[in-house]
Amino acid sequence: MIIVVLETMWDWRAMTSSAGYAQAPRFFTIHPENFSGRRLHGLLDPHRFLVTNACRELVNHATRHGKPDPVWLAENLASREAKLILLCGAVAHQTYLDCGFEASCPVLVGRHPAARNWTREQLAEARKQIHDRLR
Repeated sequence: MIIVVLETMWDWRAMTSSAGYAQAPRFFTIHPENFSGRRLHGLLDPHRFLVTNACRELVNHATRHGKPDPVWLAENLASREAKLILLCGAVAHQTYLDCGFEASCPVLVGRHPAARNWTREQLAEARKQIHDRLR
């Protein structure tokens, strides 16, 4: 299983709790037809993967961001066995560094799948690096 760490999950239906936020699921599958999902499925196929977030909050718009939560991330990573951890974007990477989790598998750092400036060559190289680490 590959664990992908993104920044923040958003859902337009998100309602805030009395604590001021809705909590994202600890792990989820990402739909292969949304922008990030399409990229991740293309990079990781045929391997199985789950996504978790660096931020506990579930926000209600793509332009909103949660607060990075290193404790949340460490708990999530410790709860699953992984063959590879893929950190997507600067927030995911920094939160991973801050959480103190010591992975027993390879950890790759990459750009966020929704970044608009990926080139075909960069996508091919990222896919190669991922698949090389899984051999």
